[in-house]
Amino acid sequence: MEQNRLSERGMRTIAQGLGALHVEDLTVTFGRGKKTFQVIESLNFSVAPGETLGLVGESGSGKSMTAAALLGLLPWGGRISRGSVRLGDQELTHLSARAMRELRGREVGMIFQNPLSSLNPSMTVAQQIAEPYRLYLGADARAGRARALELLQEVGVPDAERRLDDYPHQFSGGMRQRVMIAMALACKPKLLIADEPTTALDVIIQAQILKLIRRLQREHGMAVIFITHDLSLVAEYADQVMVLYAGRTVERGRTPEFFANPRHPYSRALLNSIPRLANGDARLSDIDGLPPRPQAFPTGCRFAPRCTLRTEDCELRYPPASGEGHQFFCVHPVGGAA
Repeated sequence: MEQNRLSERGMRTIAQGLGALHVEDLTVTFGRGKKTFQVIESLNFSVAPGETLGLVGESGSGKSMTAAALLGLLPWGGRISRGSVRLGDQELTHLSARAMRELRGREVGMIFQNPLSSLNPSMTVAQQIAEPYRLYLGADARAGRARALELLQEVGVPDAERRLDDYPHQFSGGMRQRVMIAMALACKPKLLIADEPTTALDVIIQAQILKLIRRLQREHGMAVIFITHDLSLVAEYADQVMVLYAGRTVERGRTPEFFANPRHPYSRALLNSIPRLANGDARLSDIDGLPPRPQAFPTGCRFAPRCTLRTEDCELRYPPASGEGHQFFCVHPVGGAA
C-alpha cells in the first residue's frame, strides 16, 4: 500500500528542530480540578549532540513518564502543564499532535523496553524498519527494503538479507532489540531515547547492545537519553547522570564526579545496593519502605520518609539546588553542606 506523504508544513516544522535537547521546568500533570496531581515536577536538563544522559532511579521514579512527555506520548489524562522542551530551535510543547507524529521517528528515535510487545507481529521486520524511511523521506518500496537491509547489517543481525522477511517472533530477544534499534535509526534522528534497552537480556547481549548504541551514536552524532535503574551501566556508558525520585530530580552531574562523590542520601543508597567483588562477604544494603504514590507526594523532600538523615527541616519544602556543575537537592547532603 502506498505510504501517505508528510505535509510540506510538517516538513518545515521538523527542519527547524535540529540539535541538542534542552528541558526547562518540565511538569506533567494528571487529572482535573480537585483530583489534579503531578507525576513529574520541575525537571531541568540538557543533552548535547554526541552526549549520553543516564536517567536513573527506582521503578516508579518517573523515568519512562519523562520519556513519554518528551515524545508527546503521555497516557490518557496526562499533559505537560508547565515547562519547555526544545530540540534545537524548535519548541516541542507548542506542536500539534500531527506535528509531533511527524517529528517522532525522524528527529527523535525511541527504543522501547519490550521489543516483542512494541513490534507489530503481523509485519515483517523489513516492512517495519522501512516504514519510517518511506513515510518521512518519500522512498519507494525498493529503496525502503534496501535501507532495511543496510540497517540490519549495521546493527549486526547475522545473515540479514535472508532475515528481512522474518517476523518478530522468529528472532531472539537480543535480535529483536537490534531490530528496534534499526527502526529507531532509520531516519538518522538527532535524539535517541533508549528506555531500558537491555531489560531481560543476558549480560553478553546486553554489552553488545550498549556498545552498538555507542558506536552508532559516534557515527551519527546523536544525543542519547539512556533510561535505566542499573547504575553500573550508567558508569560505563553515560557522560552525565540525573537521578529521579518520585518525579523530581535529587541529583545531577557529570558521571565521574557523581560516582566519586554522590551527595544525596538516595543516590548513596542506590550505589550501596550494587554488588562489589571486593566485598563479597558483606550484605547488600537496601532502602526501607517504598516510593510514594503521586497522589500522596510529601510537601518537602520526597525521599524524607525513607531517609536516615531526615529532620523536621526536610518536611517543610522541597530543598533548593546546591552546587554548580554537580547539583543536589538535599538539606543534609552526604559529606556535609556544600
